[in-house]
Amino acid sequence: MMIKMVMAFKRIGKDKRGFTLVELMAVLAVLAIIAAIAVPRFTGTINTAKANADKASAQIIARAAEQKWLDDQESTQKTYLASDLASAGYLKETPKVQAKSQYDDYRATVDATGKCEKVVYSDGTNDDSVDLLD
Repeated sequence: MMIKMVMAFKRIGKDKRGFTLVELMAVLAVLAIIAAIAVPRFTGTINTAKANADKASAQIIARAAEQKWLDDQESTQKTYLASDLASAGYLKETPKVQAKSQYDDYRATVDATGKCEKVVYSDGTNDDSVDLLD
């Protein structure tokens, strides 16, 4: 009995046949279809994650701007750059803009009551009017 099993395993090992070209092409076609479905979904997920990261950064910047406004005892509307809030110690570091590569900073506007009314993307001179707090 044991000898028959050993002989069967030896025959299996001697079988040197490989895959046919048609089988390999079928596997490649299936992989291509899976890649065609997965890649767009993955890039959409990355863009959504970047937008969500910017919204989270905007909320942190809004609280830091409100704190600076209170500490400075302001009574009128004031606008702060996130980089200025970071250098003043209200933020640990300047958050990086994730979703829009043409901007490198955020601008927060605090109204006369001390509430941050909007946070937008900024490059120091121009702002993107998309309010990240919405």
